[in-house]
Amino acid sequence: MGNSKRIHSVVPVFIGGTGRSGTTVLGDLLNEHSQVRTSNPTEIKFLANRGGFLDVVFGSMNSQLENREKISIFHYRTYRQRAQKDLLQRRERFEEFSEKLWQKWWQIDAPAPHGPGLHAGIEKQDLQEILNDYSRSIKKNPVRQAKKFMASFMGAQKDHKGEKYWAETTPMNISYSHRLIKLFPEAKFIVIRRDPRDVIASLLTKDWGPNSPLEGVEWIESRLRADHEALKSVPRNQTLFIHLEDLVTNSPQESYNQILSFLQLQDEPAMRSFHTVNMTAENASSGRWRKEIDTPEFGAAIDAMNLRLQRDSII
Repeated sequence: MGNSKRIHSVVPVFIGGTGRSGTTVLGDLLNEHSQVRTSNPTEIKFLANRGGFLDVVFGSMNSQLENREKISIFHYRTYRQRAQKDLLQRRERFEEFSEKLWQKWWQIDAPAPHGPGLHAGIEKQDLQEILNDYSRSIKKNPVRQAKKFMASFMGAQKDHKGEKYWAETTPMNISYSHRLIKLFPEAKFIVIRRDPRDVIASLLTKDWGPNSPLEGVEWIESRLRADHEALKSVPRNQTLFIHLEDLVTNSPQESYNQILSFLQLQDEPAMRSFHTVNMTAENASSGRWRKEIDTPEFGAAIDAMNLRLQRDSII
């Protein structure tokens, strides 16, 4: 695992959104720049997902472990009892996580971005060594050890050439941003949004998505609200909002330049060429909803959702 020591200065760029919003193609775009290495696979999945590594460190999203009342060390017995309980629960979560990693995320029989799994970007022996190191140090400061775990993982991935940024495109990154920022205070977050009607049209083709357009409206609103709440913990200057329609049609040059400026990167021919050739309205399937789910009932539901989100300053 010879690369792990070289990764400590890398800055993570977490790309996310509602899902089906353009996270993958944005990761592909950034990967064309010499100073950015997009993870392989582009979605590692084990970080910002239910039962993932962030849940090992902080507890499940429902437990609110990181927000509970602190106990003074001077209340020694209570402090020690909680510390022992936390350690036991963290061990249990880590064992469940490790099993899930090998069974669910190591090899995935699906096209990108959901596949092919972690094996595409890291040797099994290296990943096992990283897991073993974390297991041996699990008694120590959980956040510090989690940072070490992720630094080792990013450094052990193949094709690492000392780039400034490491990008990852799991859509749930934004909903987990309040936790990610605790591990990576220097991280950048790019929120890519897309016309929710097109998102819903795309989601309806997936067996894991909503079952109807109206259910899709509820699904989208829930995700946007979760993202908005989580981002309150992230400094504003570390967050960039990009709309897919702007990037491919409405204002492509301005949006492209915003990305470069946000990451303090100089333009490069390979990245510009990818943007020009691959990021088109046709490839983005812009407006597909008109042919697939355009009904008065659906339109009314979208309008009502937008009013609620505007009222609450979410969009």
